[in-house]
Amino acid sequence: MARNSDALNGFLDPGCTVRGDLEFESSFRLDGKVEGVIRSAAELLIGESGVVEGEIEVARCVIGGTVRGTIRASASVQLLATAKVWADVHAPALVMEEGAFLEGQVAMEKSSPKATSASRNKPALKAAKP
Repeated sequence: MARNSDALNGFLDPGCTVRGDLEFESSFRLDGKVEGVIRSAAELLIGESGVVEGEIEVARCVIGGTVRGTIRASASVQLLATAKVWADVHAPALVMEEGAFLEGQVAMEKSSPKATSASRNKPALKAAKP
């Protein structure tokens, strides 16, 4: 999960719920539930029991659990086989394992995690070949 010198900055265990904003500096593992906004310039790993209802703005997002809302990643989004995602995804790279579920619009953007209003109005769906 953590890359190079990135260390795990924190985690949220199953049975724990955060309502509001969550910000972190290094990699964060989420096995509990967050209702709100998650922001970081690092990596977010959502485990199989992890649930996010809201907005995610991170560099990299690896999802094995459930997400409902919006995902904006400046580097990549990876959906593991156990992922269940009902969200619009904005990222320059999207990887989906067989068995992953995604419902929503996908915009392959090379810009920052915050999309401009013009790019949000353009439908885009591109799939990278493995």
